[in-house]
Amino acid sequence: MITLVPVGGLGNRMRAIDSAIALAREVNSELRIVWYKDKGLNCHFDELFQKLPFDNNITLKEASFLDLLIYDRPRKKNFYLPGYFQRLFFNSCIYEDDVNKLLFQNFDFKEWAKQKQVYLASWSDFFYSGNNRLFDIFTPIASLQEEIKRRSELFSEHTIGIHIRRTDNMGSIKESPTELFIEQIKKEIEYCEDVNFYLASDSEEDKRILTETFGKRIITTGKPADRSSVSGMQEALVEMYTLARTHKILGSARSSYSEIAAQINGIECVILKR
Repeated sequence: MITLVPVGGLGNRMRAIDSAIALAREVNSELRIVWYKDKGLNCHFDELFQKLPFDNNITLKEASFLDLLIYDRPRKKNFYLPGYFQRLFFNSCIYEDDVNKLLFQNFDFKEWAKQKQVYLASWSDFFYSGNNRLFDIFTPIASLQEEIKRRSELFSEHTIGIHIRRTDNMGSIKESPTELFIEQIKKEIEYCEDVNFYLASDSEEDKRILTETFGKRIITTGKPADRSSVSGMQEALVEMYTLARTHKILGSARSSYSEIAAQINGIECVILKR
């Protein structure tokens, strides 16, 4: 059995779950996904997505108090106690900081997963079988689908998505400054007079700047991004799937959100970077 703890924000967790399901199906293993609410994503799974299309070998559960003790990642905040139980219950454990290192070493996750009991915490994609379309296992709940549909009805066939990542992502702030987006928007307008843009951002200041600069060409919402609330995370999901319905996406460096929004429907993603 594989036990997965998806870590990080929305996009990172989607990547980890997508990879784990592909891996479990590839090796015909049971998969247990343990979903934690935390400051990175303070929301239950079923407040975002419909039930995953599980077969009998795959389950997802919301973490209980006992799960915090057994399956949480060993950290200073929990006195590393879960590590003690994980050494007892699992043949092998891989934690999030090691996943990318192992990928660079061409680690065989498929062979690793054939052990009786394995544990994995991840915020990234680590396995792709080639037999599944990325993220097709995820379907937003009905109320969020209605909002996605409502927003995308404002699109033309030339609508381009824009994702500007700010707040605590210093890499995006430094490498993908607002002026790069302004320059690229001007180029897109020169190329196609009928183009408009759907802007998703966690920066109200960037929304204001682009709206004042380009007027009605910018489609955006006044709802603030807030990972600490259910409504904030639901808004993040709506933004992601609305971006996925555009013609292509102009995205921010060091943000999985831009890339995943593009991968949902297989559209182009251009990362604007110094």
